[in-house]
Parts: sequence; C-alpha cells; structure tokens
Amino acid sequence: MMRPARRAAILGLAAILIGFPIPSWVYFVTHGVPDGHADFRANYIAGYMLRTGKPLFDYASELENQNLRVSPEAIALPFVHPAYEALLYLPLSFFSYLEAYWIWFALNLLIIAYVCRLLRPEWTALSAVAPWLPAGAFAAFLPIGLSIVQGQDSLLVLLFLTLAFALFRYPKRLVMAGVFLGLALFRFHIIVPIVVCLLFWRRWKVVTGFLSTALVEAALSVAIAGFWPYVHRVLGLSFQPDRAYSPAISRMPTLRGLIHSVGGADWLVLVVSVTVLAMTVRAGSKCGLTQQFSLAVTAAVLVSYHGFVYDLSVLLIPLTLLMSKKDESAFAVIGICFFTPILLAFAPDRAYLGVCAVAVLFIFLVVTQCQSQRVWSFQVSSVP
Repeated sequence: MMRPARRAAILGLAAILIGFPIPSWVYFVTHGVPDGHADFRANYIAGYMLRTGKPLFDYASELENQNLRVSPEAIALPFVHPAYEALLYLPLSFFSYLEAYWIWFALNLLIIAYVCRLLRPEWTALSAVAPWLPAGAFAAFLPIGLSIVQGQDSLLVLLFLTLAFALFRYPKRLVMAGVFLGLALFRFHIIVPIVVCLLFWRRWKVVTGFLSTALVEAALSVAIAGFWPYVHRVLGLSFQPDRAYSPAISRMPTLRGLIHSVGGADWLVLVVSVTVLAMTVRAGSKCGLTQQFSLAVTAAVLVSYHGFVYDLSVLLIPLTLLMSKKDESAFAVIGICFFTPILLAFAPDRAYLGVCAVAVLFIFLVVTQCQSQRVWSFQVSSVP
C-alpha cells in the first residue's frame, strides 16, 4: 500500500509536468504551425516531391517546393531520412500542408493510445496511484508532446520499438519482433546501436527479423532515390549546398552533443560511445530480453550521433519498465528523466545537458543489472 504522502507527491508532480508546457503547445500550433515553422514541413515536402517525380535529396528543389507549398523561408529544412520513409508521407501530399499536419497530429495521438495499451502490463504501479496516471505519464513526458506538435516521426519509432518489446514476451515471435525493430530503421542512429547489442547477446532470431526488413527497406530506398544522393545528404550536411542548414549540436542531448559543446573532439566521442556500448553488453549479458532491450534503448540514445529532445521519446520504454518495479530509487531516477526536459525548455541552446539525465538512467540500469547478476551467481554457487 502506497503511503498517502508519496501518492499525493506523485499526483502533484504529474499535474505540474502535464500543465506546464500546455500554453507553449497551444501557442505553437496556433501560430508557428500555420506559419510553416514545424519540422513536419520537411517530411511533407518529401512526400510531395516523391509523388511528383522530383529528386528527393536535391536541396534547391526542397527549398523551392517548401517555399511554394508551405511558407517562404530563406533556407530549406532538408529531409535527412532514408528514401523509403517518404512513401509514408506521399498520401499526405494530396492535402494542403495544414490539412496534412493535422492528419499526422491525429495519427500521433492514435499511436500514443496504442503504445499505452501495449505497455499496460507494466503500468500496475502507476494505476494503483490513480487510474488515469498511466495515460498521464505520456502527457507528462515533454519529448512526447514536442514530437506531436512538431510533426516529427519519433513516436513512430516509439511504436515500433514498443511492438518489438511487447513481442519479447513470446519466444515464438522473436523474428516478428525483429521485423518491427527493422521498421524503425529510418532512425538508424538509434536502431543500429540496439542491434549491435543484440548481436553481442546472440539474439539471433531478433537480428534475423531485423535484417530481413532492413534489406527490403534498403532496396526500396535505392529504387526510389539511388544510393549516392542519400549518402551525400547524410555526410554532406556540412557541404554545399546543404551548408545553409546546420543542426545545432548544442541542442542534442547526446554524448556527442555534450562532448562537442564543451570542446571535445570526435575521437573522444568515439571512445566514450564504444565504452558505453561495451558496458551495455557486459551488464546485459545474463539478464532477460526485456531488460536487455531496455538497457540497449537507453545506451542507443546516449551514443546517438544525431538526436534532439523529441528523440528522447523512446526512453518511455525503459522508464516504464522501471515504474513496474515499485522501487523508491527507481522512482527518483524516473523523476529526474521527466523533469530534465522541462528544464531544458528554459535553455534550448544548452539542451546537450539533457544527456546527464539519460546517463543517470543508464548508470542506474547498469548497476541494477550488475547487482542482479551477483545475486544470481551467489545463489547458484550456494546450491550444493
């Protein structure tokens, strides 16, 4: 039975986290979105260019079409994902920009509702506090709301990862879990580190499902836009003509964002990232697949080469698993992860500091898994 004081504190903090960003969301969707300032403009125009036969990764064409179909801007917001994802936005291109935005907005709400349903078995601790609290957790986690109002695809990644997570409970459906993992490959900077960990853990069925999907997606992308145009887009954000668009590294709550923002070099990013992945593989070597996946998702967010606050949405999976443990220290870590994005709203140019909350979650998961392994080893050694 939860103490009344703790229950009141959880409900009060949830209300604060839900209510605080609402005025900003309302202002953005009523002013920023009609003015064409949502990230959705890049995906919408990618679908339009694919439908009308224009070169998908041509910056000049993107600028022209975004100015004509969305709003006049000095620079374009380039489409930086694999070409196959543009197929998703092709039907939306038959609508006006605003109509397409609100359709995508509604789809994101449906995604959230379904993810909440998939994670229902893990929500028992929150449901005991208040029946509405599981749904409230989604509203309280700022990356979720940010992804919705910006028209981002981060919640689609969360959906595919959650589907994979839910299927891990069924040993005969691990290949299908890998298929869903592969469907999220348009965010390869998050998915690839997860798959690397699964390889070291010898989760062959999951990896097989992932590779089968990845090969189809690669073939589709090459058929749609060729190979080199996308390579040039990914590697050439610092080259002409894409130099006009330069994503601010200081706004990335990742290890790369932190290290570069304090003057560190690429070699240090590589060394620290490899170290994090090595720790992940070691800590998860003897635990169940759901625990491994939770740890791998957290590590992937840390080492992601390109990620913003809305990409933290996928952390809802490891955070949900922690909520099911009903542990006080776990709830403290959860509180840090929920509050940090709110604090970043006051200093968006220092969003790289958000990686500290992710690091706290990662360290907690590593320590917890290592302690569990020691207990398991002691019990095994004590058996006569």
